[in-house]
Amino acid sequence: MAKYVTKKRAVVLAVAALAIGLGASAFAYFSSTGSGTGSATVGSSSAVELSSASVGPLYPGGADVPVTVTIHNPGSGSEYVNHVSGSVADNAGCLGSWFQVDGVDYADTLTAGASDTAQTNVRMLDSGTNQNACQGKTLTINWSSN
Repeated sequence: MAKYVTKKRAVVLAVAALAIGLGASAFAYFSSTGSGTGSATVGSSSAVELSSASVGPLYPGGADVPVTVTIHNPGSGSEYVNHVSGSVADNAGCLGSWFQVDGVDYADTLTAGASDTAQTNVRMLDSGTNQNACQGKTLTINWSSN
């Protein structure tokens, strides 16, 4: 004689099977540890660009003439600029040593692509000799930083 499955018994068996199936998948796992490596690339420093507009007029033993130095960071990272200095280049008998450019303690960081300015002075010294070679000349100030 075959046993009949009652509706109640079928529900209980289905719930039990479902609980066993869910329980196995919800709590079955492996534990593990791991390690690995990756890499990082560090960028390089970029030289800042220093420039100034033409200033003057300058006269032997004359007054200081203010000059604005533009400091630009063309790089992709921040650059620290400590001190900015300048020197005047010789020009066809007009000696750069006859000029003095005051240094600037800038001591600041420029972010990538940023520009800033610093103020300083330039003067023509009285060399005690004939400085006619400088009359009417446009001179170059060579800027540098460290």
